[in-house]
This record gives sequence, structure tokens and C-alpha cells, in this order.
Amino acid sequence: MKLTLKEKAYAELKSLILGNEFEPGDYMTERMLEEKLSMSRTPIRSALERLESEGLVRYTPNKGLFVADFSIQRAVDFFDIRVALETHVVRKLSARAWREDELAWFRDNLARQKELADQNDNAGFTTVDSAFHLQLAKYHENVEIVQSMENLQDKLYRIAIRVLRKDTTRIRFSYEDHVRIFELIVAGRPDEAASAMTDHLEYGKRILIH
Repeated sequence: MKLTLKEKAYAELKSLILGNEFEPGDYMTERMLEEKLSMSRTPIRSALERLESEGLVRYTPNKGLFVADFSIQRAVDFFDIRVALETHVVRKLSARAWREDELAWFRDNLARQKELADQNDNAGFTTVDSAFHLQLAKYHENVEIVQSMENLQDKLYRIAIRVLRKDTTRIRFSYEDHVRIFELIVAGRPDEAASAMTDHLEYGKRILIH
């Protein structure tokens, strides 16, 4: 399906921000973005409004438009929300039957995680890591949880890369955590799956704080 100009502007700007081409605190002007994206002001303005509503850019009368950053406390709050949502998800998933195609998706994802962990590719790993967590929520089939997690993951993408860079062993342990969590879900062990998910997310939060 072909994207509208507004959707294209939004997707491209979001990719630039999450990919750290625009760093937190960087100032932007509509004219500069028109030149960079080769688009007119109308779709760019629409994209900026949407990104502002998602908390990725901010506008203040005194400073103008700039890429948002998050305080440590706010990042910790995001992790706490994820713990609440994702432990609920894994408990529910531990009680369901799994189709072969669903299992195959996770096997492929985990295999890709291992490849990227072996390559120490932080950005690539963060992308498939996010997909793993989001796919669990999608199989739970709660639209509100999926939307909440998509919003949180966008905000935490840059933070996740920061955690991996801060602790160079984290990428391997994160992959192993994912394997363990999924094995517990498929084995129908909800309490252990929820505990493993909690430990997984709390570890990332501790690395960020210290």
C-alpha cells in the first residue's frame, strides 16, 4: 500500500530520530526538514505534530522545536510499565496452545537475535529484540496493550541501545533471557515465565540507573 506524503514524512522523520541521526536536544526547523526530506511544509508539519504527541519531539515558545530526551526517572517509569504489561502477557500466553507457524516465527526471531548478538550489532539486535516483545503482545491479542507497547518501544529504542553500549555483556544475556522466557511460556509455566520477564526488564533498568 502506497504511503501518503504525511505518512512518508512521519516514517522518515521517526527513523532519523530513532536512528540517532538527530540526537536528543538537536534543534530542527521546518525549512531544514523540507530540504532534508525534499518535501513541502504541510506533510512535515503533520509529521511533527504526530511525533510531538508521541513524545519524540518537543516544542517550546522560547527554544523552538527539538528532539526530546528522557530523564532517568522517566525511563525507569517506562520500564515499570513494561514489567506490568509484559508479565501479564506472558502469564496469559502460558495458558494457550501454539500453532507451528507461531512457534516458527519465534525460532526465526531468536536465531536472528543470536546472529546479531554474535556480531555485537547493538542497533540490529535492539530491532529484533523489540519485535520479540511486541510479537508476544500481538499473540495475546489485546489491541490496547499492543498500542501501549509500540508507543513505549519507540521511546525506549535509544535507551535500549544505550544500555547495550553501557554493558557489553548485556546483548548475549538478553538473547539468553529471551530463549528462557519463550521456553517457559511454551512449557505452560506462567509464574516462572512472569518471573523471568521481570528479571529481564529489571536488569536493563538497573544498568541504566548505575
